[in-house]
Amino acid sequence: MIKKRRIVLMSLVTFMLCLALVAGGTYALFSDQVTLTTHLKAGTLDITLERTNLVARTLNSETGFLGYVSNSEIVDFSKPTDRNVFDIDYTDKIVPGCAYHATLKLTNNTDVAFMYWVEIVNRADKDLALADQLKVSVKVGEGEKTSEILSDGLNVGSQAKPIGILAKSEAESFVVSLEFLDLAVNNAAKNQSLDFDVIVHAVQVVDAP
Repeated sequence: MIKKRRIVLMSLVTFMLCLALVAGGTYALFSDQVTLTTHLKAGTLDITLERTNLVARTLNSETGFLGYVSNSEIVDFSKPTDRNVFDIDYTDKIVPGCAYHATLKLTNNTDVAFMYWVEIVNRADKDLALADQLKVSVKVGEGEKTSEILSDGLNVGSQAKPIGILAKSEAESFVVSLEFLDLAVNNAAKNQSLDFDVIVHAVQVVDAP
């Protein structure tokens, strides 16, 4: 009987040792580590936006007449600048009949293809008479010009329906226009001022169209 008890006891001890080895082996497997050092360099998406030409009908401060001016200086709007797309500064006055047409060139100098669209955002009070008398437009290539009153803002294209898609190294131009309409209510806009933004959105495109 004693001999049988010893056999059973040894069997239990052996079983427990086996469990301990299994548990120990499992713990070692779960706590193992493998470190892989991988060198990656992310691509970039930084659009280049330049104004290549400006044609405007502006007020001559000396004569009071309107006249046409043009400027083919290339201005880079990809970097911070104190200039605006129409070269209107805070000392300039605009009157009914003034018009500005800026040709902007969008270039893909980055690593990925992208789609783009244009938004013009009115930052002034929507009740401002001046914003109701300015028409903003965008024209891409020989396509139809899209226009809205500035107080309503303007969206030309969207992420779902972009204006265009530029592969790497491609470029495309479009024209942004601002016109002061000749209206019966023009006097309501006297001495008013406002700010608005021209925003070019660009989003990476993964698959070729």
